[in-house]
This record gives sequence, C-alpha cells and structure tokens, in this order.
Amino acid sequence: MDLKHQNRLFIVLVVASNTVGNLLLAIGLARLPDFSLDAPLRYPEAFLSSGWILGGIALMTLWMLAQLSMYTWADLTYVLPVTASAYIFTAILGRLVLHEAVSPLRWVGVVIISLGVLLVAETPLQTQISPESGGQP
Repeated sequence: MDLKHQNRLFIVLVVASNTVGNLLLAIGLARLPDFSLDAPLRYPEAFLSSGWILGGIALMTLWMLAQLSMYTWADLTYVLPVTASAYIFTAILGRLVLHEAVSPLRWVGVVIISLGVLLVAETPLQTQISPESGGQP
C-alpha cells in the first residue's frame, strides 16, 4: 500500500475510533450512578462492568495506537489538525444519537474546524528541516 492510501486509511481509522469511542464512553458514563465519596469502590465496579465503557476504552486504545502510528510518517502539525474532523462527527453524533442540543455557535465552530481540516489536508504530510536552510523546511 502506498503512503497516500495508507495515510487516508489511518485518518479514517483515527477519526472513526475517536468519534465512536467517545460516543460509547458518553453513553456508558451517563448510565452510571453519580460518583460518591461515600462508596468509592462502587463506581469503579460499575465502570468496569459496563460494556459501553469497555467498548469505548477499546476504541480509544485503537485510536491512540493509530494516531501514534501516523507520527512515524507525518508531522505532528499535520496529524492533529487533519484528524480534528473527529470533532465534526462528534458534534453530529451528539446531536443525532445523544439528542444533545447543539447551539448555532457550536455549529459555527464545527464549520471553522471543517475548513481548517480541509486546508491542512492539502499540505505535505511531512516537512524536513535542514540545517542549511536556517530552520526553514
């Protein structure tokens, strides 16, 4: 697989695992009892017995491994902005699945993030800084 296709695959993997993982965590945590210092062990027990939370943890682990893998071929300044599209899908899923009220100002923020993702996606994956260039790529 060439780097262009590998990069696209990992962007999808990072964004999907982050978005769905956070969604599962939100669903699972909403179903837990309120945290109480009176019975601190009851909370971790409920936490670890929730399939929603365990699924979310598994997907967030996949997200972290996929994102770390991307750093082996792409700059930090490319990876983080281009995978920020997870925020877009999180807002959409929050509205559609969790029935959260997303204010117009938040939607404006989502549009701004989308534009930033598109801009960064058009840049090179990696830059090299040579000592001769005085720190310029």
